[in-house]
Amino acid sequence: MDTVDEVEVKCCIACNGELTDDDSIYKTDSGDTVCENCMVACEKCDSVFTCDDEYNSVGSQIWCQGCIQNDATWCDQCDEYFTGYSYSAEDSSDIMCERCFENNTSYCEECDATYMDGCTYNHEEEDDSRTIHDYSYRPDPIFHSSEDEQTRLYFGIEIETEVRGGDYGERRVASEYAQTLERESIAYLKSDGSLECGFEIVTHPLSHSYFMNDASVLWNTIGTLKDRYGMMAWGTKTCGLHIHISRNGFSGGSHQHRFLQLVYNNKDFYEVLAGRSSSHWAKFDDNIDPTTGQKSLKHKFERHGSDRYSAVNTNNRNTLEMRIFRGSLNTRFIKSCIDLAHASVEFTRVMSVPEVRGHKLDCINLIQYIRERAELYPSLNQRLNAMSNVIDKIERKEYVPIGSKFPE
Repeated sequence: MDTVDEVEVKCCIACNGELTDDDSIYKTDSGDTVCENCMVACEKCDSVFTCDDEYNSVGSQIWCQGCIQNDATWCDQCDEYFTGYSYSAEDSSDIMCERCFENNTSYCEECDATYMDGCTYNHEEEDDSRTIHDYSYRPDPIFHSSEDEQTRLYFGIEIETEVRGGDYGERRVASEYAQTLERESIAYLKSDGSLECGFEIVTHPLSHSYFMNDASVLWNTIGTLKDRYGMMAWGTKTCGLHIHISRNGFSGGSHQHRFLQLVYNNKDFYEVLAGRSSSHWAKFDDNIDPTTGQKSLKHKFERHGSDRYSAVNTNNRNTLEMRIFRGSLNTRFIKSCIDLAHASVEFTRVMSVPEVRGHKLDCINLIQYIRERAELYPSLNQRLNAMSNVIDKIERKEYVPIGSKFPE
């Protein structure tokens, strides 16, 4: 008796339909057979799966669940996935895509904040306009440098501070005392929507030498605000310290790029010296190009190429703004922050491409540079000594729990 060879029957894993040699047959990433009608391909990673598997639309493309979890964000307004930067308003916890953010929010210039339902703060509640300018105040800059100093590198600092206890009367008294800074053309006071009952001290552009050797009125005023007028910054959730660095003080675009590389490549080091880790006000994750998904700093030099709430905000025309520092009225700490900004600029000023590729931008080399200039950076060296246990761990590439408390 003749025997009949058994014929292997191929069936689609999704619809269970029988497949013939004339059908288009596909294999999923897990090795299952699937027909053309039930086959779905991820347009981001090219993985193949079935219509029964989890997937979704991102823009006009079909993405697998893995790519969505890693590279897409859900917009709570339009109920769609999107890529790129996410946005939120001050009065809402919703995460929004750029289109929904622009269509559903309004910007308050005095608060420097965006709201879903409009700003409800009464900006005229306290008449401090004689001493505290509104947020949009932009006087002509007055540049200060030491006698006979020739420099194009200037720094402007913004110190956010709150009244202990939130008393508006005390804020008025403190701001009236601090008016000496404006009379001396060193700094001025501004309101800030992120503060509950306080103001920010904004200096005119000063050279590093002027800050350290000639700005005694600034340091005396800050110390008195802290000791006599109940002002505080370090122990708040609202205060930060921002340092603007003049772009003209850099040698050129490549120098600015090396400066950014130094900061972003040494996140732990800078956060420890800055006294805080902030994923909202001074994020380090904006070194990812939103169009390519690749690690890069090139997009930060494009017009509005990155979020202003970055470790280094590059959206200002004339300055690079370091936003990483914790708010403080401790003059030694503030000086150490200015030292760090100055050292970071000068350390990266003259550096060849082979040196950059050879890890010259590692924080170990920056620390050595700072140590060798103890007279130029006394406050910064004192802070390095105070944080030596943590700094040593960073130098050894050990894990550092940034969320721990930082001593002022």
